[in-house]
Amino acid sequence: MLKLYIFWGIFALVLIGVGVSVMSARRRNSRQKVNAAAESVATAVTSTTPTASPQEAPFDPNATRILARGVPTHTSSVLQNRTEATLPTTGIARLVCVGGTQKGHIFPVTAAGITVGRDPQNAIILDDPRVSAHHAWVGIIDNKAILRDLRSSNGTFLNAQIDSPVSEVVLSPGDTIFFGGHSRDQFRFLVD
Repeated sequence: MLKLYIFWGIFALVLIGVGVSVMSARRRNSRQKVNAAAESVATAVTSTTPTASPQEAPFDPNATRILARGVPTHTSSVLQNRTEATLPTTGIARLVCVGGTQKGHIFPVTAAGITVGRDPQNAIILDDPRVSAHHAWVGIIDNKAILRDLRSSNGTFLNAQIDSPVSEVVLSPGDTIFFGGHSRDQFRFLVD
């Protein structure tokens, strides 16, 4: 009888070890996919090829349309008169969630950038139906922090400009970013 208990105990330990190995392999693959996605976004951002017009954009079945905004015919005068802030060489750029489900979380902004959206492959995952699967990208180009909307359905907004979604803008420390609308997750861009 003792031999039977020992056999099943060893068998259970082997199964647990196999389970842990499978889970760590999945996590490793998930991290590799996230890094590959970030690298592909960074490559696409630094590429000089022209982008397709909104009419030629591929259909995203994971995107949720709540409010379809057209391309703004004018840019807010506040956004037009922004000065392009160069990042300090010793500072660390980061996004801090100041409101919503991710409140208190800090996300460092690197040269490769970070992606925001509902898809689990993004660095910042927002569980909001107004946020597209791949909503926006924040990264550093030429020592400037850039916020780029990735043709999201409901737009990316900066500060209090609720009527003027941005497609690409240089961020200044203290800017507040809203993805898909103004009522949920709010991120503040800071440089230490």
